[in-house]
Amino acid sequence: MSTEVLTPSVPDTPLRRLGTAGVFLLTLAAVVLVAAVHVTQGTSAVGALDLLALPFGGSDEAARVLLASRLPRLLAGVCVGVALGVAGALLQAIARNAMASPDTLAVSAGAYLAVVAGSVAGLALPVPVSGVLALIGGLAAAALVLALSSGGRTGTTRLILAGSATALALSSLTNLLMILFEQETTGLFAWGSGSLVQTDLVAVTQLGPVIAVALVAAVLAGPRLDILGLGDDTATVLGVNVPRLRLWLTMLAVLLAAAAVTIAGPIGFVGLCAPVIVRLLPRSIPGLHRSRTMLPLAGLVGVLVVLGSDIALRAVLGAQAGGGAAWRGDHRVRRGGDDLAGASLP
Repeated sequence: MSTEVLTPSVPDTPLRRLGTAGVFLLTLAAVVLVAAVHVTQGTSAVGALDLLALPFGGSDEAARVLLASRLPRLLAGVCVGVALGVAGALLQAIARNAMASPDTLAVSAGAYLAVVAGSVAGLALPVPVSGVLALIGGLAAAALVLALSSGGRTGTTRLILAGSATALALSSLTNLLMILFEQETTGLFAWGSGSLVQTDLVAVTQLGPVIAVALVAAVLAGPRLDILGLGDDTATVLGVNVPRLRLWLTMLAVLLAAAAVTIAGPIGFVGLCAPVIVRLLPRSIPGLHRSRTMLPLAGLVGVLVVLGSDIALRAVLGAQAGGGAAWRGDHRVRRGGDDLAGASLP
């Protein structure tokens, strides 16, 4: 009598038939759709029909509003979403903890504190200077968290607790500096709550390539990151230099978080929820949960979260609710709305 070995069959769901490429295309299509809706919102009378008429010789006012305000805000949301989504995915993979993110590991808080300290010291803060300060602050905060969590051992609740406590302490110190030095930190309080308002394309054009290079570097390190997920001992046996890889990926995550803070201030929860949303997708989809696929997909989901939240906020509270602090040259300015009807072309 012959015996047959029965192997469990993978459920044939619609997403499995779609495949990894199909999931990417669907997510990208959702990003394009959300971006199209986002660019039509604003405080001016320029609407969707005015923007659609631009390729056919639309009004100059519509072109000014698009290029001076709405496009910079849209691109800022894209950059911040990608940066935070990928940074969160990297930190969660490094720590092997779904609660790890630039917020819970105090990276964003450290970057924000460094920028505030630079303003208190009287430094001019163009985008490159603020970006370097944010990177230094983020790295210092990450090093402090790793030291508090017993020499950098990850994958435990202790790491998250140390990060959360450090973030609270750094945020308190930041608030203290802004209270004691009110004149020097004018505009930083509103910006510190997170704002996509941009007065030009300077921040996006300077930091966008940095985010893109960091994303490519993270994707290239994807196979080694997958091996790291098997455990430090197994990864070492398979030829991975675990301390060097963890340090390298942590620096990439901090660089991405610092770029996001420089563009829009510390925006919370995006780096935490975007990778989790990707992990909720069925594991039956071949290759979807590998790092080379998950990292860019987490970035796209981060864009959806950032732009979707901005759209929902302005739809519920009105376009004026999108006002806040924004970069302009070497200082920040406060603006109630997001459209500059009389602005000249950048």
